[in-house]
Amino acid sequence: MRFIHTADWHLGNRMHDTDRAGETASFLSWLKEEIVRREADCLVIAGDVYDVANPPNEAKKQYCAFLASLIGTCCRNVIVVGGNHDSGSLLDTEKKLFEALDIHVVGSLSDLKPEDMLFELKGRGGEAIGIAAAVPYARELELRDCLPGEAADGAVCDAAYGALYRRLWEAADRMRAGREIPVIATGHLYAAGLEGRFADCRDTGGFDDGTRAVDILGNLGLVSPAVFPPEFDYVALGHIHYSTMVAGNPKIRYSGSPFVMGFDEAAFPRHILCVDCEAGKTEVCKVEVPAFARYRRLEGGIAHIKEEIESLIAAGSGSGELKCYLELCYERRAGDPGLDALEDAVARLPPHIRVVSWKRKDVRAAIRREGSLDDKELRSLSDEDIFSSLILDNPRCPPPEDGAARKEWLARYLPLFLQVAGEVESEGEAK
Repeated sequence: MRFIHTADWHLGNRMHDTDRAGETASFLSWLKEEIVRREADCLVIAGDVYDVANPPNEAKKQYCAFLASLIGTCCRNVIVVGGNHDSGSLLDTEKKLFEALDIHVVGSLSDLKPEDMLFELKGRGGEAIGIAAAVPYARELELRDCLPGEAADGAVCDAAYGALYRRLWEAADRMRAGREIPVIATGHLYAAGLEGRFADCRDTGGFDDGTRAVDILGNLGLVSPAVFPPEFDYVALGHIHYSTMVAGNPKIRYSGSPFVMGFDEAAFPRHILCVDCEAGKTEVCKVEVPAFARYRRLEGGIAHIKEEIESLIAAGSGSGELKCYLELCYERRAGDPGLDALEDAVARLPPHIRVVSWKRKDVRAAIRREGSLDDKELRSLSDEDIFSSLILDNPRCPPPEDGAARKEWLARYLPLFLQVAGEVESEGEAK
């Protein structure tokens, strides 16, 4: 069978308060065209359909309208699983209705048996062409339910995931009943052994792409590739926003997000994955997603950034220009003009180019200097910036002096602060 693997749409996302509904609509239209052009039998969406647990109505309409648009096309099967940004119960709301259309949704792991997550995929003549084990994002309590007994905190993640995926494989193999059809699985998690920018994320100070540090630090952060039984013909993962393999295994992959989710990842190409799969043989083709809006970070001293803005002004604009969003990531250097120089230049930018973020490169050091941030800089601060400064500069509970020990200190406490902030944010959105 042939299927399209995609994930991390984050519908309803408003990065730096930009309206992305038009960008999303253009992507969904393009995706349908690719599905039809490539004659894909199935679409797999590996989590984070929405950006927040309570998404705006426009995002829900786009999701449902897109799935409905696939009816009558070559794509006779759709698998959707919930991600850490999704409300599993919201995704499951239309589950029974969608099942009648061969759209199989597993929003949450709660109270499900392995058989509830297995779906037989049908070909154009109604014949079985594959089996999908649809595994959504698993929260800690749900993972612990997968274990027969207690486990040490550090062992919970791998032991529980390993038991879950092994049970799913065994149940899928029984469902396959000797037929020569492939078995695929999904997951929404942070796997160890990645390539690229997340390869050593524990040593970074956080990301600007919607993957919060709480998602990748702590006991439940890393999942060993060994949890996936090698008998699966393909494992479609979500949660990481760029396309990559896990531990160099071409059968365990992240598709990445089709959208830029932060200025620090604006230079990365976006992909969907087209997978040809039969029992014992898998081939993957990376398909680059066109840019439906542009995002660019201008970085350096204030004088340098002003020169880049002037270049954009001189280039002018055409009627067909894509919208372009800028982040000004600047350092205050001796002899540089003040921020007024940037504000004057920004005011002369063409209409399709807009500055949506002003960011100090040395923001954490600047936070410690009272009065050193202006209103624009304060609005661009992330939770990670604020909480990291509080943790590392608390005179009542000072962190270790050693650099490596300080990173461990931050890794221990930052997820707790971010978890509380996320829960407060979710409660506010629900109200």
